[in-house]
Amino acid sequence: MIAVSDDHSKLRSLGNILMELEETKPLGQDIIKDYDEMINRSVTTAVVTGTTVNTNLFSNQSTELAVPRAHTDIAVISTSNATGSIGSVEVFHMCEAVHQYPFDAMRGKFGIFCFRILQIVSKKVSILITFLIFLRQCFPELDSQLSSADSVQNAMTIVLTKCNVINISAVENIAIFYNISEAKQLIVEYKEEVNEFCSKISLDFLLNKKLSADISSLKCETVQFVLDWTPDQHSLDDIRRLLKKAFTDLNKRLIVKVTCPVNSIVIICYAPHHLLAALLFEAQDNLTVLIKEFTLVRLTIGHYTVYDERIRCKVMNNECLVEEMKLADGQELELMTLLDYKGSITIEQESVINQREEHIERTLQTPEPKLKVKLLTRGKLINEVFKSKKSETQYFRTSLLMKAGREEALFQYRKEIELLQENISITQLLISQKTNMYKNDQCTQSSTAESTCIYTARYDYHPIDSDDLSFTKGEQLEIYKKLNSFWWRGRSLASGVDGLIPSSCVYSMLETLQLLEFILSVEEVSLPVLQKLRNESSSNDEKASLFLETINDDPIVIFALRQDKEQYDQGVTGSVNWYYDWLSLTSPSPVQCSEVISIISNFHKRIELRYSSTNSTVSLLSSATLQTLHLRSFDIWYTPLTNDCIQYLCILLTNNKTIQELDIRYDSISDRGVINICQTLENNSTLISLDLSYNPLITSTSGQALSHLLLNNSSLVELNLRGTSLSTKSILLVLHSVLNNKNITRLKLDKQHKETCLNTYPNYNLIQDRVVWKY
Repeated sequence: MIAVSDDHSKLRSLGNILMELEETKPLGQDIIKDYDEMINRSVTTAVVTGTTVNTNLFSNQSTELAVPRAHTDIAVISTSNATGSIGSVEVFHMCEAVHQYPFDAMRGKFGIFCFRILQIVSKKVSILITFLIFLRQCFPELDSQLSSADSVQNAMTIVLTKCNVINISAVENIAIFYNISEAKQLIVEYKEEVNEFCSKISLDFLLNKKLSADISSLKCETVQFVLDWTPDQHSLDDIRRLLKKAFTDLNKRLIVKVTCPVNSIVIICYAPHHLLAALLFEAQDNLTVLIKEFTLVRLTIGHYTVYDERIRCKVMNNECLVEEMKLADGQELELMTLLDYKGSITIEQESVINQREEHIERTLQTPEPKLKVKLLTRGKLINEVFKSKKSETQYFRTSLLMKAGREEALFQYRKEIELLQENISITQLLISQKTNMYKNDQCTQSSTAESTCIYTARYDYHPIDSDDLSFTKGEQLEIYKKLNSFWWRGRSLASGVDGLIPSSCVYSMLETLQLLEFILSVEEVSLPVLQKLRNESSSNDEKASLFLETINDDPIVIFALRQDKEQYDQGVTGSVNWYYDWLSLTSPSPVQCSEVISIISNFHKRIELRYSSTNSTVSLLSSATLQTLHLRSFDIWYTPLTNDCIQYLCILLTNNKTIQELDIRYDSISDRGVINICQTLENNSTLISLDLSYNPLITSTSGQALSHLLLNNSSLVELNLRGTSLSTKSILLVLHSVLNNKNITRLKLDKQHKETCLNTYPNYNLIQDRVVWKY
């Protein structure tokens, strides 16, 4: 029945099915008879109905590379339309013939475009795994189909099913991401032809042309526009402009159908389920523009009605009813007050009358006849007054009952209003919810090629020096100069301001894929947790999933892999320098670290580790020899400490009872490492100095752990927190702990927090001699 409601031409098929059974044979005969009469009537009146001409503009013929059949972006369902009548059948067929050539020509151009773009991408993209990861993040709905792709060509063939004659955004994203200049030029030329095509084709010609296959509602959400349009006054270009105004960039993810009931145009769109919340949000924001510029009558997304002109009028009427109910309530209150007042007066007057009647009865017993007549007359007058007052009271009671009946009717209206308001509240609640899925989809689409160097901020960053660039989490940043591995120069795409950017606080999707390629290609994986990626028994999906989980678990992993890859590409040779009672390791290899472990003795009191790879750092810190040495100081600079490194460092701090100074500086540690080290040092009784300066990945997440450390540790004397991303709130928490820890004699903080702390922390004067503010 659903199929029949979508396509009335299937009524005859339904009638044939019913003819198979004796019980339903009469019904089948009636359906076939009515259908034949309807078709004949449509032809004789020259109404534009379904035609047998194959106008499937969006299906491509087979080519050498088997270009797939793409989804349609505009399809027209056949319906009867009172405004669609034409002067004669000959005129209609002449117009159809005139427009048929542009349709056929555009279909051919789209086939050529698909053929050429498939060849270009197949040549330019060489690694299938990273290509599939990129496609799954861009098009989650294709995940099941992409799982069976065993080559770049097959994957690209699946992606082309997302394209159609007037929407090639899927191919455009791939060309931009991989910076394929040939594909970009081809896309620009094709889009110019599409714009010209859409501006020339009017909607009256498209009516009743079935240009696409039916789309299952189980796979997509339905978006329906009802517009007060006349078909011959609008073109395909108007529909494209409508969708762009309604959903901005999301319009590229929609598939559209058009039909024309009496005196209006209905545009039916289909969108992936995961975009439902995003579409609701965008449509609500742009509702005013849609009503004014496109004469919107009704808009529904999925099962939710975003706007309905009829409901709006009904709500306005209900608002009038609410005002009337308020007025009736006021009148009812006045009547109740008046009734109470009249009732009290009646009771008083009745009491007086009773007293007077008793007096009259006593007086009538006297022998004087004149007095008796006078009293009888006066009693009759009093009775008449009493009856009058009683009638007036009864009148007020009747009025009150009438008001009560009116109140009951208004109560029913009030229930209807509450039901409508509840539906509106549910719709608004759904619109207000932004799914992380829309943010993820938007973030994926914003990825660009390596040459443009567009990165995304992982955290909020507040400048420490005047040359630093301030940015917020999720902000897009253009990097145009990499000064070194740790500091880059770039500008914000949101504000246009440029400055220095700490590289540990940003990431890009392209770089993430490049790092995955690096892990799969090198002989040794620096992070032990990523060893499974080289396990041949693991599938590509398992490898990609493990990699994404690892980098999301600790953001310093990206920074560590970035440094490992840079040293590997440059062929950096490490060095070990021995001094009188200390040694320095710069970019050491695992072999060099093993040699140091075999030579070092208790005579050496200090170790400096700089620019070390994760593999080398683990090799050094995991040695049991370090736990027994008489070390006094351990400096770790420009060495990202991943979870594995932190675990071995915590074991070293627990077992070595001689280390007094721990210096972890310059992009070497994140929140997770700080929390673990603080928990380890709470019961440490030998460490007197802890330096965590110039680590922008230390954020407010570490504030609570640092506060607990100062409250529980009894040996720490100096703590340096300069150059971190700690918020002022976290700094106030640390100051409060210093107040209770008398052993801390020097706390170094960024001067940007000073003014707020002086104004908001009442006990600052008690610790001001122990706090040092520096830029």
